[in-house]
Amino acid sequence: MPIYEYRCDACRVIFQRLVQGFSDPTNLACPRCQKAEVQRIVSRVFQLRGEAAHVARIGGDSAFDGVDVNDPRAVARWAKELGRTIGEDAGTDWNEMVDEMIDEERADTRAGGSNPGDTDLGWA
Repeated sequence: MPIYEYRCDACRVIFQRLVQGFSDPTNLACPRCQKAEVQRIVSRVFQLRGEAAHVARIGGDSAFDGVDVNDPRAVARWAKELGRTIGEDAGTDWNEMVDEMIDEERADTRAGGSNPGDTDLGWA
């Protein structure tokens, strides 16, 4: 028995129904406004991945897509996000290392005569 998602044409609420067979149930109505003008919509798909696929995704060359490897700030942002993705496996040393990179970049920016107020790398 599939679960279908529907959107109400009147109030735009999205709701789900467990359906016997593959046809829309009779007397289908919006749970919020009770109108019968609803449309079946395509549901979002969730893909469960194993640890090996997860490691391959975050560790492969494609993980650097969109990262300017010549820009230390961009690499630091990427490293911080990678640490969040890896989670506990990265350990506290990972965050300390990235924080040191950030501090060094801020010091270099100030020493280089660029705008000293423009050292925010985009995260707390």
